[in-house]
Amino acid sequence: MTLSTLYKTASLAVIYLSLSACAAISPEKCKTADWYNLGYSDGQSGYKRSRVNDYRQTCAEVNVDVNTKKWQEGYEQGNQVYCTPENGYRIGRAGQTYNGVCLNESFVKNYNKGKRQYDIDEEIKQLEERLYRLKEQYRNETNDDIKREIRHDIRDLEREIDRLRIPQVIYQVVF
Repeated sequence: MTLSTLYKTASLAVIYLSLSACAAISPEKCKTADWYNLGYSDGQSGYKRSRVNDYRQTCAEVNVDVNTKKWQEGYEQGNQVYCTPENGYRIGRAGQTYNGVCLNESFVKNYNKGKRQYDIDEEIKQLEERLYRLKEQYRNETNDDIKREIRHDIRDLEREIDRLRIPQVIYQVVF
């Protein structure tokens, strides 16, 4: 087997696995699915309502009809659990994607607050990694002019990190 053929085979395998990972349900599970519980789980997980169409398509392959009514009943119940303001903040804070499935404004408001905190944390992590690299560079540098520039960059980064952290402390006290 040539290297080119090996790469093609590996690429096809990755594509296949990626596509199969996207399937909402396997054709075999269509035959025994509890549509209410599946809908509840989808609603509680924040999936879009259109997910039922994926089930219809997959289950049609094995001539199984989706009990859409039961799925929707479960979905609505699960969606109520998902769409609480507290969960909105938790999901945003974890950096998870929100699919626009909640009708209440407080969920979205809290999701955005949590997402802002997540983004700040991620930015701080990136700056801290950069700061670490600069400190390593400073330790290894022998040229005094370059060391002075690095010290200046280190101070700037430390100020930026402090600036990002201060709103977090205030936010946590107020929230």
